[in-house]
Parts: sequence; structure tokens; C-alpha cells
Amino acid sequence: MEYRNSVINATGLETQALSLVVDTFQQFEHIDPKTGTLLKYNLYIPTRYDANRSYPLVLFIHDGGAISSNARNTLIQGSGAVIWATQSEQAKHESFVLAPQYSYGIVNDKSEATQDVSATVNLIKYLVCQYAIDQNRIYTTGQSMGCMASIEMLIHFPDLFAAALLVAGQWDPTKMSALTMANMWVVVSEGDRRAYPGMNASMAALEAAGAKISRANWNGHASAEEFSADVSAMIAEGNNIKYSVLKIGTVVPKGLPDNTRNNHVYTWQIAYAIEGLRDWLFTQVKRQPS
Repeated sequence: MEYRNSVINATGLETQALSLVVDTFQQFEHIDPKTGTLLKYNLYIPTRYDANRSYPLVLFIHDGGAISSNARNTLIQGSGAVIWATQSEQAKHESFVLAPQYSYGIVNDKSEATQDVSATVNLIKYLVCQYAIDQNRIYTTGQSMGCMASIEMLIHFPDLFAAALLVAGQWDPTKMSALTMANMWVVVSEGDRRAYPGMNASMAALEAAGAKISRANWNGHASAEEFSADVSAMIAEGNNIKYSVLKIGTVVPKGLPDNTRNNHVYTWQIAYAIEGLRDWLFTQVKRQPS
């Protein structure tokens, strides 16, 4: 896609450096015994993996633009998968990174999902049996289609994930209203005329159901230090749901139309480049039954 390289470079790392990260992922296939679904997936295994330890796992689900039969497409389309496996990130948060590759859409704008969503959850459960993965620190994140798929998983498998970073997506508010207790950080752009009103409706439905939500409008042009302060301010409010909206006019690079499409896709690169959001995810631990 035409924005591929610009999305990759938004992490502040050179394309060549991220290409090396791509090569640290291994490619596998898994047939889900419950649904019969074949899933291609990329897995990053920590360099110093020790079966006597316990590691978090980050699930990244790509957007519809990365749909492909090439298993590595999700790794080269943007930074959402590979950022977690960079040396600097692994030095702070040693973890597994799981990036499935889908050859067709697994959710749609009617808030419907294919059996691939359940198959992906079953893949996580399979990996938990194969590796020393901390079941209290499994996280999901995704952009656009991946955001919507993550929401569907949170609704139907509420006990699986410790937290979610949800980027540029929307879902049926009546369904999403069930997530009052979920640890979620949602990022959308004001200029995204689908995700923004859609997620506004879901936030309203969540609040009507009793959820406590922290809200903030962020400058997409903010410096790393400014984003760090923005993140810290929202965390300090102590609410389990956080909703960050990138202000219109601060998302799309100069020279490109400031339209819905560009506000949508450039939300991804800003969100995944914010170090504080990634750090927040790893601080979350699944609540234990009382």
C-alpha cells in the first residue's frame, strides 16, 4: 500500500532496522481443532527464552489493508507488530509477540465476526501450553479490523486478556457496553469520520452501563515528552477505560489530504509510536477472581 514505508518509519526507527526485526519472527501454521480453521501466524520468541521463567504475550491483529496469503505481510505493512519485538522494547518488556496473518476480513462494519476470531483465541491457548507464557499478562492490540477483532475477543473471552490497546476502530455500542470492567486504552482521530463517531457512541454506552472513563484530546504532533505527560495524566485518574482522541489537523502529514482515510491510517503510526502507551500495557495484570 502507498503508505507502507511512512507508517513503518513513524516509530523513529529506520526501515532497515525494522526489517531486521521482521526477520526475528518465525512463521507457523495452526489448524484449530475446534473450528477446523487454518491460521498462519508470526511468532516472536524472546531471544533469551527460558522455559523456567514466565513471559507476557502481545497479540497484534492487522487491518484490512494487510489482508494477504503471505504470512509476513502483517510484519511489513506497519509497525504495530514489530515495535514490540525491537531490541529497545524487549530490553524493557521481554515478551512473546503473536501476529496472525488473515487472508480475508475476519470482522465487518456490521459488528459481525468469522470463526477466525475464536480460532485465534484457541491459538493463544495452544501457545500457552507450548511455552512459558504468563496467563495473567496476555494482551491484545490491533488497528482498524484488528481493533474490532480485539473488541470482539474482549466481549466473548473476558477472562483471557489483562488489557487491550485499541486503535482506530469501532464496534456495536450495545455489544461493547458489556466491557465496563475491561482494561482498555482506545485511540482514535477526530478526523476519522467512522471510528470517531462510532467509538464516541460506544463510550457513551459504556458510561450508561456504569463504566468510569478517562477522556483526553491529544495533539498528534506532540513530542515524546508531551505524549509521556499526556499518558501519565490519564493514568493518574485511575480509570480502567481510557479514551484518547487525536485532534483534527494534527494527524495527517503535510502535503496529504486531511480526509477520513488518512486520519484513519495515520492514527496507527502515532499510537504505536507512543512509548507510554506500550509501557502502560505491560503494567496491566489480569484481575484474579475474588
